Amino acid sequence: MKKIISIFLMLIFTFALSACNSDEFAIEDYEWKMRTVMRNDIEVAQNEDELVVAVGEADELYPDAEIVDLTLTAKNGEITVTDTTNNKTYNGTYKVSQETPDGTDYEVTIDGVSGNATVAPTGYYDDPEIPTLPINIGNYSIYFIPKE
Repeated sequence: MKKIISIFLMLIFTFALSACNSDEFAIEDYEWKMRTVMRNDIEVAQNEDELVVAVGEADELYPDAEIVDLTLTAKNGEITVTDTTNNKTYNGTYKVSQETPDGTDYEVTIDGVSGNATVAPTGYYDDPEIPTLPINIGNYSIYFIPKE
């Protein structure tokens, strides 16, 4: 009888844990649009205005940043980044490196350059939490949000 109760409790515990991660975000869940591209090397950028090199749409905080329409899709371990502004497409791969209750970490490679990415909720002062996808790759950090 104790074995049956133990197995039953273990099954309930397993289902409860899997339900806790049901709202976890994944890179495949969205088509992503780029919000900002920032330099990782602070010494190259002499002041704060030079840190942000591109934005997805006009932004009064970064008036000198180039406006670039960049989208990212991911499926079955493959990433496609489409730059409609410059008519370019970049391809790569991704794989999960760690899953936590707060998000999912990935190892990514885009056009032969390796880096890391995380999909996790981000809370803003005037909006509810939304999923975000920052990618740290090469000399840049690219920040994506879900495309509407």
